[in-house]
Amino acid sequence: MPDYRPHHIHLMSHDAMAAGAFYETMFGAELVASKGANGLPRANMMLGDQFILISTVTGEVTQTASGPHSCLGLDHIGIAVDDLPAAIADLEAKGAEFHMKPRSGKGRIAFLKGPDSVSIELVQI
Repeated sequence: MPDYRPHHIHLMSHDAMAAGAFYETMFGAELVASKGANGLPRANMMLGDQFILISTVTGEVTQTASGPHSCLGLDHIGIAVDDLPAAIADLEAKGAEFHMKPRSGKGRIAFLKGPDSVSIELVQI
């Protein structure tokens, strides 16, 4: 069976840096400013051993959605795997549905549907 372990939590906000500042102030997270895949500000944080990302979304994003990078609040949970194809096969055998499987030349990630409209990203390290 594949070795599953946490990788990151990715949140979405209308103001990622303000949201990151909250985690920094309240919990002592180490905050580093960055840019997200959409070119908007992203807060990269370490909270203990947990890596947390908060990306900025545009104003029209106001609720949860059926796919990754299209909601406000919790966007997805990242799970690290050693062998992505084996993990996909294992999860599909258990009935998992995928939003996105790996694209050629685009890295080693896949997104599956979790409960309550939360997406789960598999990341091959």
